[in-house]
Amino acid sequence: MIDAFPLQWPIGYKRTVPGQRKRSPFKQTMDRAQRFLRDEIARLGGRELVVSSDIPVRNDGMFYADYMKRRIDDPGVAIYFKYKGKDVSMCCDQYNTVWENAYALGKGIEALRGMERWGVSEFLDRAFTGFKAIEEKSTAIDIVWWGILNISPHSNQETIKSAYRRLVAQYHPDNKETGNAEKFIQVKTAYDQAMNSQ
Repeated sequence: MIDAFPLQWPIGYKRTVPGQRKRSPFKQTMDRAQRFLRDEIARLGGRELVVSSDIPVRNDGMFYADYMKRRIDDPGVAIYFKYKGKDVSMCCDQYNTVWENAYALGKGIEALRGMERWGVSEFLDRAFTGFKAIEEKSTAIDIVWWGILNISPHSNQETIKSAYRRLVAQYHPDNKETGNAEKFIQVKTAYDQAMNSQ
């Protein structure tokens, strides 16, 4: 099961190195960005949407507004939903804030909806088949997530989360002594895989 918090990045999707993220051209608020994303998914006909990020969500699935002013180490956003009965995932982490990445995903869905309106619906179905195939594709991280987190493959969720928190703090790029952007991303990916395997 996919959780909204913490971020669960889809397997097989590349991560943006923290130092290479940028400001977006979007002029939105967090509230408007997430409402836009949700509206676009609804217009597309997507169901059972889960917006996963490192921001806790309220009971209605929306981000807590006070997090807009906080620094979030990983601003990535992954969305999971059903489209014509199929599981689909998309994600974005190239921008500096969670709301920018959420809005970018909404704009991507808006563009895909345009293709559907313009009679290219077969392309839209193929695009979503591609998103699903990437998610299911086996990668080396599928086999060794427990090695990266330095725990048993039979560890419970609490052990996984504890190892994850320790390693994220150790390898965070802002850590002047042990920071390592590549290992930071490996740990995040391993954690996502571990949680998906539970």
